[in-house]
Amino acid sequence: MSQLNKKEKAFCREYLESGNAKKAARSSGITKDPYELLSKEAVISEIKRLGTALNKNSEHIARSALIRLAVGDVSDACRLLIMDKPDEEILSELDLFMVSEIKRKGDTTEIKFYDRFKAIKCLLEGFESEQNAVPFYEALIAGAEKLNNSRNGD
Repeated sequence: MSQLNKKEKAFCREYLESGNAKKAARSSGITKDPYELLSKEAVISEIKRLGTALNKNSEHIARSALIRLAVGDVSDACRLLIMDKPDEEILSELDLFMVSEIKRKGDTTEIKFYDRFKAIKCLLEGFESEQNAVPFYEALIAGAEKLNNSRNGD
């Protein structure tokens, strides 16, 4: 398998992000036919590698955020409720991840939190559908492989 140069690696990243071979070629400085590039085994392998890493990272970030919403600590938001006039330094140190909205009117402060039950439901649905989902990049790979096979007469 041949090694990819910097432009070809950039093409793979751009293609994975946009799904548009022509746009990916322009963005990465590729002047040759982008569909010919997609038929290279090394390019297909790189797109698979990047897609797998991206998918795992995105899933991990989303799952971590949902878990935090589902079981996260709200004590800093409660502290905010009882503060008279918090300064910017104190506010910057508070963990308000769970807060969806803050309203302050006169002496009254209203804090709304994200719905924990919805977060739990999303987590459960994500685990259930994980086995059935086909990530976007897999569809891109299938298209590239089909193009490669048609060009090679398979």
